[in-house]
Amino acid sequence: MSFCCSACEVNWWPHQAAHERCPMCGAGTVGTEDPVSDDADLLYRIARAEADKREAFVHIERYYAGSEEDRRAA
Repeated sequence: MSFCCSACEVNWWPHQAAHERCPMCGAGTVGTEDPVSDDADLLYRIARAEADKREAFVHIERYYAGSEEDRRAA
């Protein structure tokens, strides 16, 4: 069993499609009996790395935005 994302045309492993959402685009997936795509593991690692990088930048931007506000207030 796999979860198919029609937007990305990838069949994901069940543990990769958390809450039946595509890890690449966030669209909903549909359970199917088709085999998992050959490149699903590689695409999942890439999608996770990009999500982790975005999350790290959010923290950096919040830090510098707070510092800028402190400087303006002084």
